[in-house]
Amino acid sequence: MLQMWIQRLIVDDGANLYRYKGIIAVKGMENKYLFQGVGMLFTGGFVDAKWKKNETRESRFVFIGKNLDHEFYKNAFLSIKDDGRPLRFSVGTMVECNVGKWALGKVIKQWDDGNAYRIEIQDEKKTNVWAPIDVDAYIRSLNA
Repeated sequence: MLQMWIQRLIVDDGANLYRYKGIIAVKGMENKYLFQGVGMLFTGGFVDAKWKKNETRESRFVFIGKNLDHEFYKNAFLSIKDDGRPLRFSVGTMVECNVGKWALGKVIKQWDDGNAYRIEIQDEKKTNVWAPIDVDAYIRSLNA
């Protein structure tokens, strides 16, 4: 999901992105997430290298381009970095999640395989979906 989210950013801003790269310390994950790209050509994922016990879990990224929404990029990447802050919604919290439209869901897990939330949609099938990052575009409170 994290890779799909980054690819979505690139598709949306691909014409304005020249070069980008970074390393992300994703909450709940022991392995480092590395990415890089030129324009709309992207490669990235969790690598075999794990964060060492005494190593500072630090996220760094660079985007070079034109007409980029710097605050959006900054806030989106800060929402997944391991900075010790808790997520906004606890397990069991009822939320709205974006599945192409807003749907009622319940948070059933935090930091599921690098995704901020695993959410159970309140439908007949109890469908599970993931919010890759903790921002209102993916998951929000019921009264948003």
